Amino acid sequence: MYGLTFLVADLVMIVCGYWAGWRFLKHHRNYLLGIEWCIVATSGTNFLVWALRFADDPEGGEASGQYAFAFFLDAFSRSIGITLLLVVGLMAVTHRYKASLAVELGIFALAIGSGLFLAQPKYRAHVDANGEFVLHQGPATFYLVVNLLTLAFLLYFVKRLWDVGATRVAVATLAVSLAATAIALTYDFFPLPNSVDPLEDRALFYTFALTVWGLQMLTYLFAYRALDDHNKATGSAPAGDHHKAMSA
Repeated sequence: MYGLTFLVADLVMIVCGYWAGWRFLKHHRNYLLGIEWCIVATSGTNFLVWALRFADDPEGGEASGQYAFAFFLDAFSRSIGITLLLVVGLMAVTHRYKASLAVELGIFALAIGSGLFLAQPKYRAHVDANGEFVLHQGPATFYLVVNLLTLAFLLYFVKRLWDVGATRVAVATLAVSLAATAIALTYDFFPLPNSVDPLEDRALFYTFALTVWGLQMLTYLFAYRALDDHNKATGSAPAGDHHKAMSA
C-alpha cells in the first residue's frame, strides 16, 4: 500500500546522504561526518535494491546477504554513527575540536564492532510466529539511551546556532532532531498499529523514517556551515583546519 512512498523516501535519503556527505568531505574536510553520511546513503541504496529484488520473495530476502548487510549498516549508524560520531564531528564547529586520525579510526572501529554485535541474527526478527511485534529490550534500550544523549548535545548545538543569529536553521535543526528521536521511539517501542502499517514490511514507518533521516543529514550540513561561517567571520579557526585549539 505504501510501497511507492517508501521508494520515494528512500531515494530522497540516498540523494541527501551522498550530496551532503560529499560536501562535508570536499568543502569542510570533515571525514567523520562525510563518511558517515555516505554510509547512511549506502545503507539506503542497499535497502532499495533489496526491496526491489525480493519484492515477491520475502523469505528469500530475509535469507540473503543483503538483508544481513542492511542490519549491520543500520546498527552501525544507530549505535555509534548518528550518535557519538555525529557529536565528535559537530564539535569541529562547536568547540573547534579536530579529532586525530587515531580517534577517528577508533570511532569507526567501535561502530563496526557495535554494528556486528547488534546485527546478530537473534536481534533481527521483528515479528514472531503469531504475527506479534518482537521487542529486543537490550538493543532497543541501548539505541534509545544513545539517541537521547545525542539529542542533549543537539539541543546545545541548536542554542549555539540561535545565539549566532542562524535562527531558521536552528529551528530546522531542532525539528529534525526531535523527529529523529520520535522515529527512534517508534522503531523499537511503539510500532504503528498493524491495521495501519503491517508489521511484515512497515512501509509507512520507513516512509517517515527515511524522509526524516534524509532531512536530518541535509539540515545538519546547513547548520554546520552556518556555525562554521560564523567562526570564520569572527576570526576562529576554520572547521577544516588541522591546527585546532583543541587536538586529540
